[in-house]
Amino acid sequence: MSFKSLLAVLLTIALACEPAVSAGPVLGQVFVKGQAKVNGLVTSSGTTVFSGDQVTTETNSVAELVLNGGNGVLLSQSSAMTLRHDASQVIVSLNQGALALVSKNNAFPIIEGNRVLIKPAADTTVVLEVAVRANSLRVLARRGSAIVVASDTSIEVTEGKELDATTAPASAQGPAKPTGASRLSKWKIIAITAAAVTGLGLAVIIATPPNHEDCSVGSPAGTITCP
Repeated sequence: MSFKSLLAVLLTIALACEPAVSAGPVLGQVFVKGQAKVNGLVTSSGTTVFSGDQVTTETNSVAELVLNGGNGVLLSQSSAMTLRHDASQVIVSLNQGALALVSKNNAFPIIEGNRVLIKPAADTTVVLEVAVRANSLRVLARRGSAIVVASDTSIEVTEGKELDATTAPASAQGPAKPTGASRLSKWKIIAITAAAVTGLGLAVIIATPPNHEDCSVGSPAGTITCP
């Protein structure tokens, strides 16, 4: 046997014996209306998602992430989010666009937008909308209250209010934890009305699996309704 042939055989054996890289923890399932992708590949309703996965939506499309604990995240059209699992906490990083968090219990995920953390203020039913664009951050509390945590401050956004903020990147690198890695260069709290322009553009009814409540999400001129 020639040296090249022997090398090829040894390489084949090494590859066969190499353990497969395991996926991260299972976080839930994605249900789609329109077209969405997971890690760049077109996906269908019922796809299982893992820590480290990225979910993106196309125009006139929406994706719903149903987490193992029963809470949900609705990703608006032309948006992207990355999922990760840190210890026992699910973190959803909104990379672009908008999402809505529908939280019904204390297994809620933390939302990260522009390196600022957003989470429900209490273990009750909470419906929050979050939008990012460049260094702009909007957090709208449709039901319940939200806590917004930046590197230099913590702000409560109560029900019926919206936080409009501009973020200034902090020097810290890496994921924002346990506090936000960005500071807020300016921010304001405003009251919202049915006609409030949030920029989220959510206007869909999500088709979910049997025995899972449908949520009707309407914005900017409507409201979010969960049965």
